[in-house]
Amino acid sequence: MSNKGSEFERYVSKFLTKWFTGKTKPYFFWRSPSSGMLGTVYEENKHLKGDIIPIKSEVKEWWPFVIECKTGYPKTSFWQHFNNVKFGIEDFWTQALDQIYDNKQPILIYRKKGRKPIVGINKYIQRKLKKNIKDLNNITVCWGSKIQDCILYDMEEFFERITPDDIRKI
Repeated sequence: MSNKGSEFERYVSKFLTKWFTGKTKPYFFWRSPSSGMLGTVYEENKHLKGDIIPIKSEVKEWWPFVIECKTGYPKTSFWQHFNNVKFGIEDFWTQALDQIYDNKQPILIYRKKGRKPIVGINKYIQRKLKKNIKDLNNITVCWGSKIQDCILYDMEEFFERITPDDIRKI
């Protein structure tokens, strides 16, 4: 029996590798050991937080993100947000925020079954990348002052507009 979360993390790792290098191998991103668990146990492993980490020195040295991946959750609906029902994206985003360290920024990559993946960023990253993504459709999810807003984009469109050099400049 395969683990859908692990499968999705491998998909995202391969997607980011191809985005970064234009090639499918060697991998430049991969699943963190135990999907981030080691980063919470020992301070010296904090670079292992999140679900996807850069594994090549060409990226490790400057990569500004902690990536949290989620897939499935068929009952998660954007309508829950408007009905004051706790909705999965809030939990996913909170988990992404809890993983950040050393000025890293959170990224949430979420895919609901039967849908294309979306990427969630915060307002800081949106401002830094504004010229590239200003005309992309997005949804901003706000929780008042409880947690940072999350701006959601279609993952493929987002990474078509953003280059590794754009990310390096953050």
